Amino acid sequence: MAMSSFNGAGCIFLDAYCASDFSDRHSILYGHHMNDGSMFYDLMGYKDQSFYEEHPVALFVTPTAYYKIQFFSGYVAHITENAWKLRFNEDEYTGWLNEIQSKSCFQADCAPSSEDIVITLSTCTYEFASARFVLHGYVSELITLENK
Repeated sequence: MAMSSFNGAGCIFLDAYCASDFSDRHSILYGHHMNDGSMFYDLMGYKDQSFYEEHPVALFVTPTAYYKIQFFSGYVAHITENAWKLRFNEDEYTGWLNEIQSKSCFQADCAPSSEDIVITLSTCTYEFASARFVLHGYVSELITLENK
């Protein structure tokens, strides 16, 4: 939990190769799929269209900014797939966006452009060995907080 409280399950964390200010084209947050309903448990809901329709956006809050995240793709992936790719040239990024959209369990009513920043939420799932559920969203609104 937040504020230095102990949590035996650990915490949600940013991939070590991502910029801590979420300025990279693609940032990845990892969290456990906890059976008690905490952490990234609810990501499994995105396997169903109706869940996506009820929860198409999220607000991600950091000490320096508010990010409105518009989800556009979610699916089960093997750890060797491109879901976690971090470095791209222009053509690769556009191709990657098309690839991850084509794998989605739900039909999104939006799509990112090649100018958008993508934030991926990644958690364990158990359909097969080394399976993960990934939920991709793009930053549709960013509010930077002033230092006071």
